[in-house]
Amino acid sequence: MTQQENSILTINALSSGFESDSSNFLALSLDAGQHLVISGPSGCGKSSLLQILAGLRPSQSGQFQWQQQIISEHNLGWWRQQFCYLPQQPVMGGETIGDALLLPWQMKAVSSPQPESSQCEAVLTSLHLKHPLSHPVKQLSGGEKQRLAIGRALLMNRPLWLLDEPTSALDPHSRDRVMALLKEQGLTMVSVSHDPVWVEAADCQHDMGGE
Repeated sequence: MTQQENSILTINALSSGFESDSSNFLALSLDAGQHLVISGPSGCGKSSLLQILAGLRPSQSGQFQWQQQIISEHNLGWWRQQFCYLPQQPVMGGETIGDALLLPWQMKAVSSPQPESSQCEAVLTSLHLKHPLSHPVKQLSGGEKQRLAIGRALLMNRPLWLLDEPTSALDPHSRDRVMALLKEQGLTMVSVSHDPVWVEAADCQHDMGGE
């Protein structure tokens, strides 16, 4: 009980419906700054489980709490202000890098002040994205788009990140740089990944392999 009281995210027997049996239901607690990685073969429901946490689909069973509050349809608006969700295919939502970075503010999805150009440029520098803010998004590689989505999440400055295969398009050098940068932020994270280096670096792992 004490551990749950000290935890920022508590997940109780959460199921997407793709699990082979109840032994693969997700049940654990995370303290602030901890990282859970969900792993397993394709088709076992990893991304679906992450989408449940993001409030994008209902669970088959179970529930979860953030800051001691059970998340339900009644407080989804509040819940969605607590996290950044990064799907496997990055959503750009703009023609230029600057547009993509400011998408949450343009859509009025965040209440914090819109970042200045200098803040946007600093985030790009931290991710070794050397293009100007006016650079067309369509000219970016897959790995650059993935880093750009991470940069936008950094600007949003939310305490919880939900990430689906965040290193799938990154070369090892870029992946290691991103991992070091995120570790510096002290974020609480739940991620889906096949990357053994990313998985090894997490504080805990939920394997949906059914073994």
